[in-house]
Amino acid sequence: MQNNWNKRSVGEIVVSFPLSSEVFRSAGIDFCCGGKRLLGDVIEEQRLVDEKIYRALDDLADRAEPPAEPFPEMSAERLVEYILTRHHSYLWKALPETHGLLTNVLKAHGRRHPELYDVYKLYGQLSHEMEPHLIREETELFPAVANGDRENCLALVHILEEEHENAGSLLKRLRHATNDYSVPCDGCDTFRELYRKLVELEGDTLQHYHLENNILFPKITGEAPRA
Repeated sequence: MQNNWNKRSVGEIVVSFPLSSEVFRSAGIDFCCGGKRLLGDVIEEQRLVDEKIYRALDDLADRAEPPAEPFPEMSAERLVEYILTRHHSYLWKALPETHGLLTNVLKAHGRRHPELYDVYKLYGQLSHEMEPHLIREETELFPAVANGDRENCLALVHILEEEHENAGSLLKRLRHATNDYSVPCDGCDTFRELYRKLVELEGDTLQHYHLENNILFPKITGEAPRA
């Protein structure tokens, strides 16, 4: 272990090496809302194979090239612009598209796969949580950041962090309900596309919330970035 991974926070590692999010996602490690926790503590609590994770991170660090503009070095305004362009625009398109796929798959396969009813309900809750969350950020937080309205920003950060926790919990329940997005042997191409979209949506959302929880929000509140 070259980089004392066990003594570094999960959020710090993802900020330094963004591709490590794939390592953590595969291992079931929360790098978004759980970003403040030390990796060694998480591995011990979840009873994970530490050598496998540390080796993957060592390999990643050996191959990593520094990004043109690291996220921690961005201004709050520049980071907001990135989040809007990369993550908000993606979600506004992906949320209704995925709902349409899920409706079609439920109609075609719900009788043989009743777990899809749970998936449908959980996804409905997730969309119900995420859409007003995006609106709150776009109409309240991000304008407050642009205007330097720190008092309003501080009040909003607390609300948004709680909403991140709720969405993160629903994503975990969705993964459990789909058996880690394992497509059944009788699943059609649309079924496979649905699960692919859900995995993509999960990954994008976790990265989105990681950027806010561990970089943007500390910039707003004046705390040291969780990196």
